[in-house]
Amino acid sequence: MITSTIFETLCRWIDRKSNSEVFPFHLALFLALCSISLAKPDYYAFDPTSLDWKTVLLKSGDLTNSLQNIPPQISAAKKVFRLTVPAIIRVTHLSPYGVTILQYFLGFLLLVYSYKLSLKILHDKISATFVVAGITFLYFGRTGFYDLQFTWFDVFAYFSIIMALYCSNTLAIYLFSFVAAWTDERAFLALGIVLFFNQLKGIPANKYQSWEIIRPKKKSIAVLLAIISYLVLRLYLTHSFNMHTPRAGANMAVLRETLPDMTIGIWTFLEGFWLLFLVGTVYLIKEKKYVFLGILASIFTLFVVVSGCVTDITRSGSYLTPVIFVLLLYLKNSVEIDKIRYLLFNCFVISFLFPAFIVCSDWAGIGSHQHSIFVWGLMQLLDIIAPF
Repeated sequence: MITSTIFETLCRWIDRKSNSEVFPFHLALFLALCSISLAKPDYYAFDPTSLDWKTVLLKSGDLTNSLQNIPPQISAAKKVFRLTVPAIIRVTHLSPYGVTILQYFLGFLLLVYSYKLSLKILHDKISATFVVAGITFLYFGRTGFYDLQFTWFDVFAYFSIIMALYCSNTLAIYLFSFVAAWTDERAFLALGIVLFFNQLKGIPANKYQSWEIIRPKKKSIAVLLAIISYLVLRLYLTHSFNMHTPRAGANMAVLRETLPDMTIGIWTFLEGFWLLFLVGTVYLIKEKKYVFLGILASIFTLFVVVSGCVTDITRSGSYLTPVIFVLLLYLKNSVEIDKIRYLLFNCFVISFLFPAFIVCSDWAGIGSHQHSIFVWGLMQLLDIIAPF
């Protein structure tokens, strides 16, 4: 009853406020501030003299540097092919402080365009608001404001992926896909989701159950060309400049170490949006769209396996997040908009309440961005009852 009242109140408020053209920007700013205030970033962790930053700056001076002077077991050694941010620094001459400011700006734009993409798919401002609100409290939506220590730069990849989903221009889809791939190898894997999404945009919903969904379309070919371009250029760099990514800490043997953390780790990929994933799966089975279901299951399996083969489980699995938009593209033709609104509201509530955890086996399993409102409330309750 309380949940229904909150839902109806929020729907009325969104309906009233969302008519303004600046609503997506005000919404993104409000959500970003909520994220930062409820799980405060560790600003003291920012160190422009750290090995990670030195490695990024070294790569910006020489994009073909093989980083063989760095021990292979150290995460900085894996930045050999992560060239997007070093290339930006090389062109713009940004300092680490400037890159961090840019990262915050991209974190903001990520929320803006997540809203715009949801609206483009569902044509419903209330549903789009719940989508971006839920994403804000996933690792996917938080990282632009919290990556102050490790120079992971995931938000550069996330933003590029969202834009590759949002854009209609073929060249733009290619460029954003290409940029995403050079940010992190996991973003390259996520291009499979971008490819599938652009396939679905090119066919009517009544053919989702046929093999038509794997016949190449113009926009998906742009993603495919980005994938091929990346692989060809990477192969060239490997043979011409002896560039290799160390495999230490990123292989099947790591699964034995990460397996105890995988259950909570998999949950942190999507948190509340696993509800959307579950509903989508049920409808796919009900409507006998087995080809679609098979592709979705393959994407899920790929990210679970890849995440288990490295210690930063949450971060790796967060690249599954764009599958939310694939599910929205499908469900809009199978479920009434009122039901979609309520489903997305529940996805948001669960994601909002769940603590801001990062599961990483190197950190003894579960780390944290600091406490979410859920943990803060629990601590306050414990303080109150402790004297009794």
